[in-house]
Amino acid sequence: MSHKPEAIVFFDLDGTLFNSQIDVLSSSLNAIKKLKHNNIIPVIATGRTPCEVADLMQKTQIDSIIGMNGQVVLYKGEKVFTNNIDKDVIMRIHQYSKQKTNIPLSFYNDEMMCISEYSQPAEKFYHYLKQPVPPVDDQVYLKLPIQMLLLLCESGEDLYRDVFPELTFIRNTPYCVDVFNHGGSKGYGITQLLKNKGFTDVSTYAFGDGMNDFEMFLTVDHPIAMGNAVDELKAKAEFVTDTNNNDGIAKALQKFGLI
Repeated sequence: MSHKPEAIVFFDLDGTLFNSQIDVLSSSLNAIKKLKHNNIIPVIATGRTPCEVADLMQKTQIDSIIGMNGQVVLYKGEKVFTNNIDKDVIMRIHQYSKQKTNIPLSFYNDEMMCISEYSQPAEKFYHYLKQPVPPVDDQVYLKLPIQMLLLLCESGEDLYRDVFPELTFIRNTPYCVDVFNHGGSKGYGITQLLKNKGFTDVSTYAFGDGMNDFEMFLTVDHPIAMGNAVDELKAKAEFVTDTNNNDGIAKALQKFGLI
């Protein structure tokens, strides 16, 4: 088996590799095994952090991830890229949230997560993810690098866009908005991975369903939308497969001759 993979396949999680029950179909697990056998590298590409999906990575035997919408890149366990948010910018957005909007924050890096305060929005969001509420530490950004923030809110993020032009705000669920350095995206993380590992000539494929997959679709050679994807993403896809509940991943990998 050569050092360089035959291809790389990037998988979004929610609505894509995960079915509606936040689980991975057996057809997808079998397909991932076949990819690896064929010297094709599966990579998770998600808004979540590596520590959030450690159990999933163990279950699927996927050891590479574009995490936090491209703000951290791990390839076979090796950290190849991080995109840290400036501490002064975090301090400003923290103060703005406390004084102007009363929207609580989450602070994320590739190894941990904290929240600015215990609140109903935090309870609602982490219950939605079926995760425990992280510990409270509103000073964590002074001690550790932070690659992504979350605004824990169901609305109100538009107020931030003009005030913080150095940041990107993407609503990722009904209960949170992902915040990271402007220009950061899953696509940017993929570009950093290919460049850092010398894989710019390797064929790339990506599966996704939502608008935080848009830049990823513009970056890879073969963008594949799930049947349950939003229409704007389907319009950018080379192929629209079946849904995340109906073996969409395995069917598309077979169609493209990857398994």
